[in-house]
Parts: sequence; C-alpha cells; structure tokens
Amino acid sequence: MAILLAKKFYDTNVIGLDPSDKMLKIAKEKIKNNFLEKKVKVIQGYSQKIPFENNTFDVVTIAFGLRNFQSFHLSFKEIYRILNPLGILEIMEFSNPSNIYVKEFYHFYSHFILPKIGNFLSKNHFAYNYLEKSIKSFSYSYYGKKMKKFLKYHRFKTIYTKELTCGIVSIYLSKKIV
Repeated sequence: MAILLAKKFYDTNVIGLDPSDKMLKIAKEKIKNNFLEKKVKVIQGYSQKIPFENNTFDVVTIAFGLRNFQSFHLSFKEIYRILNPLGILEIMEFSNPSNIYVKEFYHFYSHFILPKIGNFLSKNHFAYNYLEKSIKSFSYSYYGKKMKKFLKYHRFKTIYTKELTCGIVSIYLSKKIV
C-alpha cells in the first residue's frame, strides 16, 4: 500500500509501521526495487503505541492489518491522536459477504483450498491457518454497521464505505471528528 500511495501521489511522503522485522525487511527491498527510498520509510512499531507526535499525519491507512491489532481500542486512540484535525482514516479489510452463495463459496475456499495452496507454496502451515482464522474471527465481529459503530465510538465519522469482491473485502473511509 505504501508503494502504491507513493507512486499515485507525487508530493507525498509515506511512513509504514509494522512490528515484524521480516515484514520490514521485505518492505525495504520492495521500496528499493521501486526506487522510492526518498518517499517511503518503514519503521518498527506497534499500532497501540505509535512513535509520532500528536496531529502529525493527514491520512492513516490500514490495509489488511486491522484484524492483527493486539488492542483495537488502544490502537484507535493512537490513530486518532496522530491524525491532524479532520484527518482521514482509510481501512481496507476482509469482511463477511452478505450473499449466501458467495459466503458459502468463500468460506469453503478460505477454509479448505487457500490453506492447502498456501502451505504447499510457502511451507508455512501456521501462517495460512492463522490467516483463515483471523479473517473469520474479525469479519464476524467488525464489519458493516458494527465497524461504523466502532469508528463512531472512537470519534471518527464514516464518510464512505464500499464492498469489493461481493463483500469479501470492505473499505471504510472516515474523518477525525474534532
């Protein structure tokens, strides 16, 4: 996401935050391969203790990472804190498809097919089993109206939502309420 944003918005500087050394190493290599070292920086850290001053950022994006937060409430307090007044929070995360046929196919695919393909290709049984479980757990608890209510509780006004791929993924665009 950081690379995409840096390429799309010419005058933008992007900072990525991740707790994993391995993910940061991969990110740095991708940034280097795209010649974006001056526009994109990555740092190690956790969402519940973001190492920046109050009102630092115009936009915070979370792409397929929200379900991995250790503490949703602390993380959202931190995101609110670092966003400028009227700053934008964009979340893209897996959700729960509303169409019964899509839902059944998706759950079959994510429970039986995806882990087998992922395990075969990566030889990492834990990662793909965790992926399926975290998506399922998160998407039942935080999607649609529940996500909007959660955002409102943390002083964000939802200004746009969009379901993608028949509701398998959702985008929530919110503004910091001052």
